[in-house]
Amino acid sequence: MRNNSPGLIAVTRWVVWLALWFFALPSGLAAATASGAYDYATPKLLTATLYAIGSDRKQVLYTFRRTAVRYNSIVHVERQFFGTNGALAAAESVVYESNRLVSFQMQDFQADVSGAVRIAPDPKHPGRQQLFISSGRGLSPPKGVAQNLPPDTLIDDTLYPFLLAHWDSLRQGDAVKFHFISLDWERTFEFALTKTGEAVQRGRPVVLITMKPTSIFVAALVKPLIFTVEKDSPHRLLSYIGRTTPRVKKGRSWKYLDAETVFDADPED
Repeated sequence: MRNNSPGLIAVTRWVVWLALWFFALPSGLAAATASGAYDYATPKLLTATLYAIGSDRKQVLYTFRRTAVRYNSIVHVERQFFGTNGALAAAESVVYESNRLVSFQMQDFQADVSGAVRIAPDPKHPGRQQLFISSGRGLSPPKGVAQNLPPDTLIDDTLYPFLLAHWDSLRQGDAVKFHFISLDWERTFEFALTKTGEAVQRGRPVVLITMKPTSIFVAALVKPLIFTVEKDSPHRLLSYIGRTTPRVKKGRSWKYLDAETVFDADPED
């Protein structure tokens, strides 16, 4: 991490920025192509509601909408967060080509900040990919500096497909590690997914999956992100508790928000 301030402040700064673009993942995204590869164009439409934690799903904070459109081998995904007044609070745009992540951009219209991720071939090493990460004030982030692309590098929209691909390992209790992109620090950090419990919700068996950093120091400062997933196939993501993309206004400033995100049951295929 950058050492611009004392250790605790620096890590806390990273934690809240990590939360800016880590958002609960689509419940209806349990589709695969005939070849077994994940289909990011399905569902075409997915919606969810963000509730205040502890409100028994009565205090609505934001709503969420994910739309996906395919153009031959390219898939465009838009992830939008709306306030209770219907205004667009934050948006994420993702592009996939041949089922591979090409670019990601986040814009928080309330806080006037943005970030971007781009993956491109390394001109000096054919077959190798480079990672570009940037963030800044305003709604147009800088280009970013090239860095190596670690294996299993994820963003919010690719985490759920990764979870599905490793479902058997998670079900057996294994920890599944990956790298997650931090916009603020313009680098990746290692995280792990683990199964932390099972339950029955409304007559439906579910599995609880927890995401946390592998670093003991960072894990001591970051609240675990907890996902509730159907135990039975197709293992849809039903809800998520933890930090979300849009912020909430407290006084004169916009603060980072932990919320309970609940996905609508019937996404549009």
